[in-house]
Amino acid sequence: MSDCAPLPLDDTPGWQGQPRWVELQAGFGCGEAFLARWQAWRQDPQRPARLQVVAIEPSPIDLASLQQHLARTGDNSLPAQQLCAQWWGLAPGFHRLSFEGGQLELTLCVGPLPDTLRELQLEADSLCLRQPLPASPEPWDEGLLKALARLCRRGTFLTAGHDSPALREGLQRLGFVLTTGDTPGLQARYLPTWEPRRSPPLVAPWPQDTVRDAVVIGGGLSGLGTAHALARRGWQVTVLDACAEPAGGASGLPAGLFSPHVSPDDNRISRLTRTGLRITRQTAVRLLAERQDWAPSGVLEHRVHGKAGPRADTDGEATGSEEASTTLKQAAGLPPDAPATWHRHAGWVRPARLVQALLAAPVPGRIRWQGGCRVARLHHDGATGHWQALDETGQTLAQAALMVVAAGPGSRALAEPQVPLQALRGQLTSAPQADSDRLPPLPVNGQGSLIPHLPGDGGLSWHTGSTFDRGHPPQSAGEATPCKPEDHATNLSKLATLLPATAASLGEPAERLQAWAGIRCTSPDRLPLVGPVDPGRRPGLWLCTALGTRGLTWGLLCGELLASELVGDPLPVPLSQARALLASRPAPGRPAPPTDE
Repeated sequence: MSDCAPLPLDDTPGWQGQPRWVELQAGFGCGEAFLARWQAWRQDPQRPARLQVVAIEPSPIDLASLQQHLARTGDNSLPAQQLCAQWWGLAPGFHRLSFEGGQLELTLCVGPLPDTLRELQLEADSLCLRQPLPASPEPWDEGLLKALARLCRRGTFLTAGHDSPALREGLQRLGFVLTTGDTPGLQARYLPTWEPRRSPPLVAPWPQDTVRDAVVIGGGLSGLGTAHALARRGWQVTVLDACAEPAGGASGLPAGLFSPHVSPDDNRISRLTRTGLRITRQTAVRLLAERQDWAPSGVLEHRVHGKAGPRADTDGEATGSEEASTTLKQAAGLPPDAPATWHRHAGWVRPARLVQALLAAPVPGRIRWQGGCRVARLHHDGATGHWQALDETGQTLAQAALMVVAAGPGSRALAEPQVPLQALRGQLTSAPQADSDRLPPLPVNGQGSLIPHLPGDGGLSWHTGSTFDRGHPPQSAGEATPCKPEDHATNLSKLATLLPATAASLGEPAERLQAWAGIRCTSPDRLPLVGPVDPGRRPGLWLCTALGTRGLTWGLLCGELLASELVGDPLPVPLSQARALLASRPAPGRPAPPTDE
C-alpha cells in the first residue's frame, strides 16, 4: 500500500498564460499533490487552458483507504469527491482520468518507477519527487534521476519531499540548479549548461506556429472520437461523411457492449481494453443519459469453448474482472459450475447517441459536420501543403494540412499506400420482450452477446449477436448493409450456446425478430491503426481505423491517442503500446514505409 506522506508543492509553478502545463509526479500516495495542484489551477485566473498531471504509483491505495484519508484531513472538496468517483480498476498499466470537461487530466501509471519511466513520452514543465518511507533506502539513484531528467525541458521546476546530500549532488550533476523557497524539502530548476540528448518522439508533433485545422473522414465513433479529442485541444475540425447524419455506418449499431478482454498473461490487448473501457465509460458519464443511452450494468462473460479466465491470483478489485459468483450465474440461468467472469466496470451503450453527443459537446475548438459528402480520393497540394478531399467529379469537399482517415473499411482505398484492412460484416438480431422470455437481469457475452431489457419508445427489447462474416465484398460509402434472414438462425444458435435456458424460452420468435447489419474492419494483427501513414512521403495524412469488434472499447481511446501524438501531449498508453498501434508499423501483409536514407 502506498504511503500518504505530504508532498510539498511550489504554489506558483510559472504556468501563467501557458496553453498547457504538464506535471510529472513520482509518487501519488493519497493524491495530496494532485488535489493541491488541481485547486491551485481552479483558483488561478491566469491558469493554463489545460493541466495534465502524470503520476507514477507502484501500488495505489484502495478506495476505502483514500476516502478514510480524505475524511481524516477534512477534504470534502468537489475535486476530492470526483477523484474518489474515478478511483476504480487501477490494475498495472496506464489509466487516463478526466476532469473539468477534459481540460484537466490525470494519467495514473501503475507500475515500478524504473520500468514506467521508460514507457513515458512527455516534456514536463514541473516535477515532484515523493518523500520515501523512513525505512526505505535512498531511492533516487543516478539511473532514476537520469531517467527523470530525460523527461524535463530546460527550465522545468522540481520539488522534492525530502533533502539529502546524495540527492542534491545527483541533481546538480544532471544540470539542476538548486533554489530556495518557503516550502520544506528541496527545490531546483533544470538548467543544464549543455544541450541534453533526447530520444526522438514516436511521432513528430505538429508545429505549434501553424494553423490548427483538420479534416476527418468518417462520422462514426472513431471519426467523431478523433474530432472531439482534437477540438478539446483547440483545433478546428471538419468531419466529412457519405451519410447525411452521424453514425450512419457500423456505429449505427442499436446497442453494444464495452467490456475488457481478459488473458492469463494480461497481454497487450487486455491492457488496451482496460484503458479504453475507462475512457468510454467516463465519456458516457459526462455526455449521456444513464439507463437511457447507456448503463454501467456490468457484463457477465460465459467462457464457452474452454476460454481461459482470470488467473487465480488476479486482484479482481484492481482489474474489475473476477470469477463470477454462483449468485450471478444462477441469475443468468447458468449452472453453478459454469465457467464465467464478472466484469464489474463494463456496460452497454447506444453508439449513435454517443457519436451525436461528441458532435454536440462544447469544446474550446470547433467541430463542423458536413454530411452527404462521399470522398472519392485524396490529393496533396504541394504548393499549399494541404490535403484535399475530392468527390467523384474532382471537386474539393474540404481541405486542410491535416487529413485523418477514419472511414472504417473505406479507409483502405483512401490511404496511400493502401493499408491491409479486412472487412467484417456483422448482423444483430433483436425483438420486443415478451413476458415469457426468461432473460437474465444483465448483459452476457462470450459466444456472441445478449443485451436484455433495453429501453425504447416501444418498450423493452433484447438484442443478440452478432454474426462474424469475413471477406465481405466492398460496398460504397454510405450504402446500407443488407440484412440476411438466415443470420437470425446463426445468432439464435449462438444464444443457445451462451444461455441455453434463455434461448429455449424464446420459442419460435421469427415473427417478432428485427435485424441490423453493418461493416467493420480489422488489421492483420487485430490491432488498430493510429497515426501518420507515411510521415516522410505523405506528411499530414493520418489514420484512425481497424477497430475490429472492439470499437466501443477502443474508438475513443484511439482518438485520444492520435490527438496526444499530434500535439505532443503525454500519451494515454505506454510508449510500447503506442508503437504497436502505429499506422506506419510493418504489419503482416505490408512492408514498412520506405525511408529517404
